[in-house]
Amino acid sequence: MGLFDWLRPPPALDAKTGALIGHAVATVDPRLKMVGGHERTLAEPVRHAFDYCERVALAIPGPFEISRAAFAADPLVHALFGSADDVEQMLARSQCVRDYLAGHAVVPPGQCCALLGMRRHVTAGFGTRLMGEVIRHDEPQQALSFTDHTLAEPSHDLDGAQQRLAMAMFDGLLKGFVAHVDEVHEERRELLDEQAIARARARSQGPESHTRRLAELQERLRETVDALQPERLLETLTAYLAAPEASLRLDPVKLAVDRLGIIADPDDQHADILRFVELTTRDQRRWVSMIVRIDREEARAAVERFDARARYIVI
Repeated sequence: MGLFDWLRPPPALDAKTGALIGHAVATVDPRLKMVGGHERTLAEPVRHAFDYCERVALAIPGPFEISRAAFAADPLVHALFGSADDVEQMLARSQCVRDYLAGHAVVPPGQCCALLGMRRHVTAGFGTRLMGEVIRHDEPQQALSFTDHTLAEPSHDLDGAQQRLAMAMFDGLLKGFVAHVDEVHEERRELLDEQAIARARARSQGPESHTRRLAELQERLRETVDALQPERLLETLTAYLAAPEASLRLDPVKLAVDRLGIIADPDDQHADILRFVELTTRDQRRWVSMIVRIDREEARAAVERFDARARYIVI
């Protein structure tokens, strides 16, 4: 590389990377703009983090049809819901579905895609079990169930849903970082309160007994102030975005389940093999996640039936 290459200005950021950096700065702390070269510093970590979010979004299985008919035909859908009515109830109660239908009232009949998330539960108990030709009673067993069914990021097609999901994941990473920054702000407020109390005691009881404590508080306050400076914040954000897998990951799950929702032996010929993934996000709770396909007219009918029932008082 010659002298003129060194003097040449760095290449301009592409529009997508520039927009992602702008979103990151606005979300985390607008003061980051004060740091010289912040865009060049963030460019590679931001691209890396967003590419990772896109890979995670593409790795979520689906689309699976979610409907009353699918409950009877698809073992996975049958395991996810307690009954076909539960499928309709989920569609009718979902604010995501309601917002989507309200914003696409003139869209012709068809299907849309969305992310479906839910919590997995395994409950231990006792029941009957067929072993060969012998029925055994009071056998220990584990029942599989799912709760908190939640739909998010609806779109006309699979590509659109995956793109919306990738952006939502990137936004979630940024919000996770903001939560850490808020913790530092809260720590600083608590330290200031402790410092005020320690100084008051030093004035009333003499400084000798509180000098060490005051020095400790002052040092910790200095650390929090340093951590919140734009330059240090940029450095920490860069490291955070360079390792997104610490805050966002998918774990595959494989279970054998019978039609009653009882976890079975993988070799049981009468059991269905369920394969799904669990998504762990910034709150570290696991969501069973999949892309689902929903019939818009079925969803609209479910919402209308639910609203019609809500207008009547049964005496």
